[in-house]
Amino acid sequence: MIAVRAENISKVFKLYEKPIDRLKEIFGRKNKHREFVALNDITFELEKGSTLGLIGDNGAGKSTLLKILAKTLSPTHGRIEMQGMVSSLLELGTGFHPEITGLENIFFYGSLLGMDNSVMKKKVDNIIEFAELNEFIHYPIKTYSSGMQVRLAFSVATALDPEILIIDEALSVGDQYFQKKCLEKMAEFRKAGKTIIFCSHDLYQIKTFCEKTLWLNKGNVSMLGDSGAVVNSYAAFEQMKSDNYKTGEQMLKQGQGTHNSFISVRDFHVRQEDARSLVISFNVKTLEPFHGHIGWAILREDQFQVSFMTTHMQHKEPFLFDGQHRGTITIRDLNIVKGTYFIYIGVFDREAFKPILVECTDFRIDTGIDILNSLCFFDSIFSIE
Repeated sequence: MIAVRAENISKVFKLYEKPIDRLKEIFGRKNKHREFVALNDITFELEKGSTLGLIGDNGAGKSTLLKILAKTLSPTHGRIEMQGMVSSLLELGTGFHPEITGLENIFFYGSLLGMDNSVMKKKVDNIIEFAELNEFIHYPIKTYSSGMQVRLAFSVATALDPEILIIDEALSVGDQYFQKKCLEKMAEFRKAGKTIIFCSHDLYQIKTFCEKTLWLNKGNVSMLGDSGAVVNSYAAFEQMKSDNYKTGEQMLKQGQGTHNSFISVRDFHVRQEDARSLVISFNVKTLEPFHGHIGWAILREDQFQVSFMTTHMQHKEPFLFDGQHRGTITIRDLNIVKGTYFIYIGVFDREAFKPILVECTDFRIDTGIDILNSLCFFDSIFSIE
């Protein structure tokens, strides 16, 4: 059964240089606008109970497509068919009134979706418990941080038990603990046969959680299919773009970084704290100062990626590498079985697109868990001196 069908969806926005131009166009005969094509002929189908990932650069049209799917924006051309109740988490604050309390907004949001107060009263305790806002539930939404707004919005969106759940990148502003909690909830939805559309810049989450992935590029479909193949193609495309990216540091301009002529990783060690935790330590030495990020990954012997993270993905500012620095990474909550793994450490450029140096070591895990879950939730802490 098809849960979502999008046929030839296009969205064209009219852009005006000055607000008065809109009025002049209404009463005059000349166009005063230029057109911006945000989406161009998007077509796809999603079966009931399946998961679709949505990836692409900023400005690719992802949020526009999700708004059309959530019925908060109308397409210029094409049509959408949705089978079942739809609940969505898009931009922060969508569906909330800033002047009333979180508790009042629960009922307000439910009314926007056509839910009776009697139904919401039965769900309100579970919503508050999941959001973990405690006494803040009685404070106005305008006093909430972005993370608190996401907690409440996700709690309400999932508590309504929709057949189709749409999640935008707003989830990324939450802390790692709540992101993990949300992903676990989404996994429950998937197991229950719900249809999920998930947009994220975290390619690992997309690759492991979503069966299919849609890659948008400048409003067009670049690729649609198996998540592994689409994510790998997108990553290769980004790598090709980064090959043309030049940082401001002299050594990178000369292209010497790819030969490790000015940077090295030494004293690379891994130790296991318990069945689900690893500690990685290393020294980074540079001959020339530059700004960049650190990344780390764990792969099985068959090259399946168990975990991947960068300081850029953790929303950290580029670090100034100048001289010698000691780095420590603590990875917890790993779903890993006994066996041999490859541990990678990478030094990336300012945008975390281009690996300047990658070092690898193998490591034997003898006290892992018995069963590898389909989703790998992990929490990682990075520090450098």
